[in-house]
Amino acid sequence: MTAPPERLWRVFPWDSAAAPGERFSATYVAPGEGKGRFDLPRMPGGVIYCAESPEHAVGEVIQHYRGQVLDEADLRIAGYGLTLIDVTLAGNVRDRILDLCDAEILVRLGVRPDETASHDRRVTQHIASRVHGAGYAGLRWWSALTGDWHTVVLFRDRLYPAPAHGAPQPLTIDSPAVVEAARILGIRLRVP
Repeated sequence: MTAPPERLWRVFPWDSAAAPGERFSATYVAPGEGKGRFDLPRMPGGVIYCAESPEHAVGEVIQHYRGQVLDEADLRIAGYGLTLIDVTLAGNVRDRILDLCDAEILVRLGVRPDETASHDRRVTQHIASRVHGAGYAGLRWWSALTGDWHTVVLFRDRLYPAPAHGAPQPLTIDSPAVVEAARILGIRLRVP
Protein backbone atom coordinates (compact mmCIF):
# COMPACT_ATOMS: atom_id res chain seq x y z
CA MET A 1 0.00 0.00 0.00
CA THR A 2 1.31 3.43 -0.98
CA ALA A 3 0.83 6.24 1.50
CA PRO A 4 0.14 9.65 -0.01
CA PRO A 5 2.91 12.21 0.17
CA GLU A 6 3.06 14.46 3.19
CA ARG A 7 2.18 17.47 1.01
CA LEU A 8 -0.92 17.51 -1.14
CA TRP A 9 -2.27 20.27 -3.37
CA ARG A 10 -5.51 22.16 -3.97
CA VAL A 11 -6.56 24.93 -6.37
CA PHE A 12 -9.31 27.38 -5.45
CA PRO A 13 -10.41 30.98 -6.10
CA TRP A 14 -8.66 33.09 -3.44
CA ASP A 15 -9.60 36.37 -1.80
CA SER A 16 -6.59 37.62 0.16
CA ALA A 17 -8.95 39.63 2.42
CA ALA A 18 -11.06 36.60 3.42
CA ALA A 19 -10.68 35.51 7.04
CA PRO A 20 -9.65 31.88 7.71
CA GLY A 21 -12.56 29.56 7.09
CA GLU A 22 -14.54 32.14 5.13
CA ARG A 23 -15.49 31.64 1.49
CA PHE A 24 -12.48 32.12 -0.82
CA SER A 25 -9.97 31.71 2.05
CA ALA A 26 -7.23 29.08 1.97
CA THR A 27 -8.98 26.95 4.59
CA TYR A 28 -12.50 27.19 3.17
CA VAL A 29 -13.98 24.06 1.65
CA ALA A 30 -17.31 24.42 -0.09
CA PRO A 31 -20.07 22.35 1.50
CA GLY A 32 -20.40 19.07 -0.35
CA GLU A 33 -23.42 18.62 -2.49
CA GLY A 34 -22.84 14.92 -2.97
CA LYS A 35 -21.99 15.13 -6.67
CA GLY A 36 -18.32 14.12 -6.53
CA ARG A 37 -17.07 10.61 -7.21
CA PHE A 38 -16.18 9.85 -3.59
CA ASP A 39 -18.40 12.36 -1.75
CA LEU A 40 -20.19 11.41 1.44
CA PRO A 41 -23.45 13.32 0.88
CA ARG A 42 -25.00 12.42 4.23
CA MET A 43 -21.85 13.03 6.25
CA PRO A 44 -21.47 16.39 8.04
CA GLY A 45 -18.38 18.19 6.81
CA GLY A 46 -18.06 16.06 3.68
CA VAL A 47 -14.73 15.57 1.98
CA ILE A 48 -11.75 17.49 0.65
CA TYR A 49 -10.30 16.49 -2.71
CA CYS A 50 -6.54 16.96 -2.99
CA ALA A 51 -3.98 16.10 -5.64
CA GLU A 52 -0.55 14.57 -5.14
CA SER A 53 1.12 17.11 -7.44
CA PRO A 54 0.64 20.79 -8.25
CA GLU A 55 0.05 20.10 -11.96
CA HIS A 56 -2.65 17.56 -11.12
CA ALA A 57 -4.46 20.06 -8.86
CA VAL A 58 -4.38 22.61 -11.69
CA GLY A 59 -5.37 19.98 -14.26
CA GLU A 60 -8.57 19.17 -12.39
CA VAL A 61 -9.64 22.82 -12.67
CA ILE A 62 -8.62 23.50 -16.29
CA GLN A 63 -9.50 20.11 -17.80
CA HIS A 64 -12.57 21.45 -19.61
CA TYR A 65 -10.21 23.51 -21.84
CA ARG A 66 -8.79 20.38 -23.50
CA GLY A 67 -8.42 21.03 -27.23
CA GLN A 68 -8.90 24.78 -26.64
CA VAL A 69 -6.82 27.82 -25.73
CA LEU A 70 -6.43 28.87 -22.09
CA ASP A 71 -5.63 32.49 -21.29
CA GLU A 72 -5.05 34.53 -18.15
CA ALA A 73 -8.75 35.45 -17.80
CA ASP A 74 -9.63 31.75 -17.59
CA LEU A 75 -7.70 31.50 -14.34
CA ARG A 76 -10.45 33.37 -12.48
CA ILE A 77 -13.63 32.05 -10.85
CA ALA A 78 -16.31 34.22 -9.27
CA GLY A 79 -14.07 37.25 -9.79
CA TYR A 80 -11.11 35.78 -7.88
CA GLY A 81 -7.85 34.46 -9.25
CA LEU A 82 -7.13 30.76 -8.96
CA THR A 83 -4.51 29.92 -6.39
CA LEU A 84 -2.46 26.83 -5.64
CA ILE A 85 -1.91 25.85 -2.04
CA ASP A 86 -0.11 22.96 -0.42
CA VAL A 87 -1.84 20.99 2.32
CA THR A 88 0.38 19.13 4.79
CA LEU A 89 -1.04 16.09 6.57
CA ALA A 90 0.06 14.84 9.96
CA GLY A 91 1.64 11.38 9.94
CA ASN A 92 -1.23 9.78 11.86
CA VAL A 93 -3.68 11.05 9.21
CA ARG A 94 -1.51 9.87 6.29
CA ASP A 95 -1.27 6.42 7.90
CA ARG A 96 -5.08 6.17 7.90
CA ILE A 97 -5.60 6.79 4.17
CA LEU A 98 -6.59 3.65 2.30
CA ASP A 99 -4.87 3.15 -1.06
CA LEU A 100 -7.50 1.88 -3.50
CA CYS A 101 -4.76 1.52 -6.14
CA ASP A 102 -3.56 -1.55 -4.23
CA ALA A 103 -5.16 -4.74 -5.59
CA GLU A 104 -4.93 -6.47 -2.21
CA ILE A 105 -6.92 -3.66 -0.59
CA LEU A 106 -9.63 -3.98 -3.24
CA VAL A 107 -9.82 -7.73 -2.72
CA ARG A 108 -10.07 -7.23 1.04
CA LEU A 109 -12.92 -4.74 0.52
CA GLY A 110 -14.62 -6.95 -2.07
CA VAL A 111 -14.46 -4.11 -4.61
CA ARG A 112 -13.68 -4.55 -8.31
CA PRO A 113 -11.36 -1.94 -9.94
CA ASP A 114 -14.06 -1.06 -12.47
CA GLU A 115 -16.40 -0.12 -9.62
CA THR A 116 -13.95 2.52 -8.37
CA ALA A 117 -13.84 4.04 -11.87
CA SER A 118 -17.61 3.93 -12.39
CA HIS A 119 -19.43 7.04 -13.57
CA ASP A 120 -22.37 5.94 -11.41
CA ARG A 121 -21.85 8.05 -8.28
CA ARG A 122 -24.01 5.67 -6.22
CA VAL A 123 -21.35 2.97 -6.76
CA THR A 124 -18.31 5.12 -5.98
CA GLN A 125 -19.92 6.96 -3.09
CA HIS A 126 -20.88 3.61 -1.57
CA ILE A 127 -17.18 2.63 -1.69
CA ALA A 128 -16.24 5.90 0.05
CA SER A 129 -18.91 5.26 2.67
CA ARG A 130 -17.49 1.78 3.34
CA VAL A 131 -13.95 3.17 3.67
CA HIS A 132 -15.21 5.89 6.02
CA GLY A 133 -17.23 3.34 8.02
CA ALA A 134 -14.08 1.25 8.47
CA GLY A 135 -12.48 4.19 10.32
CA TYR A 136 -10.10 5.52 7.67
CA ALA A 137 -9.24 9.22 7.29
CA GLY A 138 -9.56 9.08 3.52
CA LEU A 139 -8.74 7.20 0.36
CA ARG A 140 -6.31 7.39 -2.52
CA TRP A 141 -7.24 6.67 -6.15
CA TRP A 142 -5.98 7.55 -9.60
CA SER A 143 -7.38 10.56 -11.39
CA ALA A 144 -9.98 10.13 -14.09
CA LEU A 145 -7.72 12.38 -16.21
CA THR A 146 -4.63 10.13 -16.24
CA GLY A 147 -3.37 7.18 -14.24
CA ASP A 148 -0.15 9.11 -13.63
CA TRP A 149 -2.02 11.44 -11.27
CA HIS A 150 -3.50 10.41 -7.93
CA THR A 151 -6.27 11.98 -5.92
CA VAL A 152 -6.51 11.85 -2.14
CA VAL A 153 -10.01 12.21 -0.72
CA LEU A 154 -9.93 13.33 2.91
CA PHE A 155 -12.88 12.73 5.22
CA ARG A 156 -13.18 16.05 7.05
CA ASP A 157 -14.50 14.51 10.26
CA ARG A 158 -11.34 12.38 10.52
CA LEU A 159 -8.68 15.08 10.11
CA TYR A 160 -7.11 15.30 13.57
CA PRO A 161 -4.94 17.23 13.74
CA ALA A 162 -6.19 19.51 11.01
CA PRO A 163 -3.97 19.82 7.93
CA ALA A 164 -1.54 22.72 7.75
CA HIS A 165 -1.85 25.04 4.76
CA GLY A 166 1.08 26.67 3.00
CA ALA A 167 1.20 30.12 1.49
CA PRO A 168 -1.25 30.68 -1.36
CA GLN A 169 0.48 30.82 -4.75
CA PRO A 170 -1.62 32.83 -7.25
CA LEU A 171 -1.65 31.15 -10.65
CA THR A 172 -0.71 32.86 -13.88
CA ILE A 173 -0.66 31.55 -17.41
CA ASP A 174 3.09 30.94 -17.09
CA SER A 175 3.06 29.28 -13.64
CA PRO A 176 4.98 25.98 -13.91
CA ALA A 177 1.99 23.93 -12.70
CA VAL A 178 -0.30 25.58 -15.28
CA VAL A 179 2.22 25.03 -18.09
CA GLU A 180 2.72 21.37 -17.18
CA ALA A 181 -0.98 20.60 -16.65
CA ALA A 182 -1.80 22.22 -20.00
CA ARG A 183 0.92 20.21 -21.73
CA ILE A 184 -0.34 16.92 -20.28
CA LEU A 185 -3.98 17.68 -21.11
CA GLY A 186 -3.37 19.07 -24.60
CA ILE A 187 -4.42 22.63 -23.77
CA ARG A 188 -2.82 25.49 -25.69
CA LEU A 189 -1.79 28.53 -23.66
CA ARG A 190 -2.23 32.12 -24.82
CA VAL A 191 0.81 33.79 -23.29
CA PRO A 192 0.78 37.60 -23.47
